[in-house]
Amino acid sequence: MNSRERLLLSLNHKEPDRIPIDLGGTPTSTISVSTLERLKSYLGIEGPTRIMSPVFLTAYPDDTLIRRFSIDVKMVTLKPPANFEPKTTTPGRMIDEWGIVYQEHEEAQTHFIVGEEAPLRQAIHKEEIDRYPWPDPSDPSRIQGLRERAKTYRQEGFGVVINTPLLIMTQTQWMRGLEQFMVDTVINPSFLEYLMDKILEILMEMTRNLLKEVKDDADVVVIGDDLSHQGGLTYSPSMYRKLFKPRHKKIIRFLKENAPDSKILYHCCGAAEPLFGDLIEMGVDAVNPVQVSSTGMGDTGKLKARYGRDLTFWGGIDTQWVLPFGTTEQVRQEVRRRIEDLAEGGGFVLAAVHNIRPEVKPENICAMFDAALEYGKYS
Repeated sequence: MNSRERLLLSLNHKEPDRIPIDLGGTPTSTISVSTLERLKSYLGIEGPTRIMSPVFLTAYPDDTLIRRFSIDVKMVTLKPPANFEPKTTTPGRMIDEWGIVYQEHEEAQTHFIVGEEAPLRQAIHKEEIDRYPWPDPSDPSRIQGLRERAKTYRQEGFGVVINTPLLIMTQTQWMRGLEQFMVDTVINPSFLEYLMDKILEILMEMTRNLLKEVKDDADVVVIGDDLSHQGGLTYSPSMYRKLFKPRHKKIIRFLKENAPDSKILYHCCGAAEPLFGDLIEMGVDAVNPVQVSSTGMGDTGKLKARYGRDLTFWGGIDTQWVLPFGTTEQVRQEVRRRIEDLAEGGGFVLAAVHNIRPEVKPENICAMFDAALEYGKYS
């Protein structure tokens, strides 16, 4: 059984030979650059590191690591436009093609968005949205070579994950600034909806061009927006259903029309369980990252019993406490517990909860993937 067959069986709630395993298959289930380089040194792997995100300082795992850990998925994502280079002003600061400002945080080894400099933070009229110099969604350099890449991954036997830019709430927050975005939900919802719809139009055009290239080899398409934080929902269910869910419905209908043979993976950090029913109702097939340290998310056996007929759980291995601060044996037991809770009947893809951060020791990374292979076999 190859990796693609294994992934598809699990996504269809059937048991393959073992659970599928992910590292680098989505932008939020990969590894930080510095962590990858330490891991490669620990394992004696040489070669350059391929950067996934220069903003969040994440990397693609090397093929040697993919073989070492028996990873089952590979990702295809849009390229930045060929004629654009991120602008740098002061050291550690960059500005992307949308005009969003990022500041490097040395200790965290990533960049944080500078909310007080959000491009449309001061806008008050819809005409300002119309006049803004938006990115060109039809730039052909964004998709150059992606068809060949997806076909190569399929021929190699991997499950192919297509990362779309369809994070409508997230992109709007970055353009408006989180604080102003939150104010808008209450004080100025019509302006917020106008802005979201303008951004969604651009993101859908980018995605339409992407899917024209790769849909024949796509097994999974990734979308997402954070609806929750560590302790609960960020927005009330009624606010979500009024302002945001209609746009998520539109995205999912669009994906089912343009990539009808692909499963839809929705990324949402935090305590998202109260809205799982909404995701199922809209047609979401799988959820990531299953943040087990959040309120209502730790009892993964209960989550499986309640939602496992409809949702595949993608993630589940704690990166907040166990991976960075646990012993190798504690990591192994964490893996075993999540497999026991989530793997029965298929519907589980094992990965770290979000990206593997710089605090995580190479020994614990190896322990996680080795335990996944040891405990993840189906009888």
